[in-house]
Amino acid sequence: MKKTILISFSILIFNLSHSQEKIGIFAGLNYSYFTDGILSQFLAENSLGLQIGALYEFEVNEKVAFRPKIAFSQQGDRTKTEQTGSLSLDKIDYELTYLNASLDFKFWDEIYLITGPQIGFLLDQKPLSNDLGKIDSTIDFGVNLGIGFKINEFFLELGLYQGLSTILEYESITGNTTKVKNGFAKFTLGYNL
Repeated sequence: MKKTILISFSILIFNLSHSQEKIGIFAGLNYSYFTDGILSQFLAENSLGLQIGALYEFEVNEKVAFRPKIAFSQQGDRTKTEQTGSLSLDKIDYELTYLNASLDFKFWDEIYLITGPQIGFLLDQKPLSNDLGKIDSTIDFGVNLGIGFKINEFFLELGLYQGLSTILEYESITGNTTKVKNGFAKFTLGYNL
């Protein structure tokens, strides 16, 4: 019995030491904004928020790794705007807090590209000026695109997120309905454990 346990333990240690799996932690800043479509008008006013999370990286082959992440993220327009005239995208001021889960793929290793879908679960919302009611969708779905640079076990990443889910709708003075979506640029610094 002792021999079986010793052999099993030795195999486990060998596999872990030669594994191509990593666990990491990261923190950074979001510059968030609201947009009325993909690659459309976006507006933000000093809307900085924090992001903190953890990741798991599994090497698929030499050049591709699957890299799911989970992160606490402060988003939305976090600056109160003076409300004059008709309602427009730049006058929507909601502080939003999400728990985001990303299913990213990482291409290459030292300098790399990251892309993949993300789903966010709304944890908290706070209107700062015009209260348009509760956010329409408490689930935010979108895509990530970013680049990164690795030095030993540290990594630095710049990325963009574009939401595809409509979180709010409002009618403009012309009678057109604007569908508001989340977006943010992110800068993170992390460490692989």
